[in-house]
Amino acid sequence: MANYMVRVELLKAGWDDYEDLHAGMEALGLMKTIAFSDGALRKLPIGTYYGSSSLDITALRERIRGLATPLSGHGGPWIFVSQSETWSAWLDLA
Repeated sequence: MANYMVRVELLKAGWDDYEDLHAGMEALGLMKTIAFSDGALRKLPIGTYYGSSSLDITALRERIRGLATPLSGHGGPWIFVSQSETWSAWLDLA
C-alpha cells in the first residue's frame, strides 16, 4: 500500500459539505490528521488528507472525484493527489 497526500477544494461549499467530504475521505483511508514521528497527532489544513491506500494514484483520484463532485459548485472540485513517502510539517495538535 502506498501513502498519499491529497488536497481537495470544493467550490461554493459550506461546512456541511466539508463534513460530508471528511467522512467520505475517511472511508477511503484518508484522514484530516497526521501522526508525527513522536506520536503526536496533528491537524492538516482544511481539505488536506493523508493516508494509505491499495488503489493506484489515478484510481484514488477518481474515487475522490466521485465523492467530491456532488459536494462542489460548478467548476469543481479541485483535486491534487501525490504519492508521499517522506514529509515534513509544522502543524497544530489535533
